[in-house]
Amino acid sequence: MYSKFYSPNIIATGSSDIDQSSYSHHADNDVGVAVIDRYTYYNLDFLETQVKEPTSKKTLGDLFGSYDEAKIHSHPGVRYDLFKGGEMEAKRRLVMDFFGNVQNVEIDGQMGGNETQWKEDLAHIERMISNLKERERQGLNQSAYVHDVDAAEASVKPRSWEREKAAKVDGENGWRRQAFGATALLGCVGVWFAGSVLDSRE
Repeated sequence: MYSKFYSPNIIATGSSDIDQSSYSHHADNDVGVAVIDRYTYYNLDFLETQVKEPTSKKTLGDLFGSYDEAKIHSHPGVRYDLFKGGEMEAKRRLVMDFFGNVQNVEIDGQMGGNETQWKEDLAHIERMISNLKERERQGLNQSAYVHDVDAAEASVKPRSWEREKAAKVDGENGWRRQAFGATALLGCVGVWFAGSVLDSRE
């Protein structure tokens, strides 16, 4: 993939050549699948054992030089041509310049003024949270009251209302059945009449 890069100041590395596989290192018995490939495993092994402090002087040349094809089971590649200064300059770069870069931050203004401001902001946020909790508590109490009232009203509804509703539904269904029956009867009469007419003509 890195053969397609064209942006400047890039150092690229990959696990294997195009015609090679990148093999897994080990599987997790609980998960049942491989959890890391060999190339990544040995990169992490170098970083964890050789680069232990932010002041480490290990270089990218040391990292790339640690690649052992017998362990990785493939030919890892490195591309230097996009980096200013080429391979020699790239190999001199510290690993921590890539993986442990720390930016210096400058704060403008008086420290005392900033401290007062953030304390006021914090107090304002605490008041907002307290107000929101109170509103939520009141809302829960109100919704619980409405739910109780609805439940009480539902429990005192007369059974006769349910019977009236059932009767109304039955009545509507009855009219529908009657209309369907009448339509079917008229259809039968029409067929009989048409048959009689044809018989009389013969």
